[in-house]
Amino acid sequence: MGNGNRTDPNKRKREKESAGRRLAVALVLLLLIGAFYLWISGSPAITGIRESLTGSQEEAPADEQTISDTGSSAEAVDPDALPEFAGEHYVRVNGGVPALPDDAYERAGYTQGGKGPVSETGKVWSVSRKDITPYEYYGELDKLGRCTVAYGCLGDETMPPEGTDRGDISGIHPSGWARAQNWERCHLIAWALSAENANERNLITGTHYLNYDGMRPLEEETEHYIWDTGNHVLYMARPVYSGDELIARGVQLTGQSVEDGGKGISFNVYLFNVTPGAEINYYNGIVTTEEQAAQEPRAYVVNTRSGVFHYPSCEGARSIHKKNRKDVTATRKELTDQGYVPCGYCEP
Repeated sequence: MGNGNRTDPNKRKREKESAGRRLAVALVLLLLIGAFYLWISGSPAITGIRESLTGSQEEAPADEQTISDTGSSAEAVDPDALPEFAGEHYVRVNGGVPALPDDAYERAGYTQGGKGPVSETGKVWSVSRKDITPYEYYGELDKLGRCTVAYGCLGDETMPPEGTDRGDISGIHPSGWARAQNWERCHLIAWALSAENANERNLITGTHYLNYDGMRPLEEETEHYIWDTGNHVLYMARPVYSGDELIARGVQLTGQSVEDGGKGISFNVYLFNVTPGAEINYYNGIVTTEEQAAQEPRAYVVNTRSGVFHYPSCEGARSIHKKNRKDVTATRKELTDQGYVPCGYCEP
């Protein structure tokens, strides 16, 4: 009976060896984990994945369209190098890295030097928190009456006071504006960020696709960032035209948060001013849908003096003087291709 409480020497030896093996395995695992951590910290590929998950600037995919930002501060995107719309709302400019005109940094309180953002001209800028200066700048209309650029250092100071309603902007007719073509008056810097209402230097003729689907998500991202942090964002919107066309082919939109050096907000994109499935005349603002393009010839009444065409039943058609009236049988596209404009009331 007494032998039942004695410890087997061989069993104790085996337990001791087992404990040693477990300790060795644990040490090896710790060493492997440490090595893996060091590899992650130094690996560019893994670093890129980590940055994309934390919101830092990520590399553009190899198959994604980009625009090289090699122009001057007056024209960073070459209109002749614009890519064709391929179903995406935007393409990246300068690899997505924000770059604004030198003046945009100077007005915001930046000085040259340091390790801050790089402007379109290649100059490096930096700013201290005490020198940050909120502002808005709207470029003069060009000789064709087109908006040129809008930029600023946006923050609580530039946003409309809480409870403020946006004012009426229907009195502004941006360059290329055409009635009854489903155009929208598109703010370069959103009212929610600037409190700007009927500013003709801040409103362009834009499609719903550009205004709502393209620009709005980036505007709301910027707005919410300012609300949540109280920080500021350097922001620029630049319409891009082709030749003497009155309507922009798209808008370059750039944003970079100031206090955190772009960790919160960082984008530089070109957004397409298009309506998928429709053809746009960027000179006169006439939009032709696929359904309209497929229409059979029908009766229209053309005012040869004003260049407007109507349905025969339109009150405007009945009031045309006989010397200026021309009854035709044609398709809508044939008339718009000849330079005639559809009536804004009967909307042919």
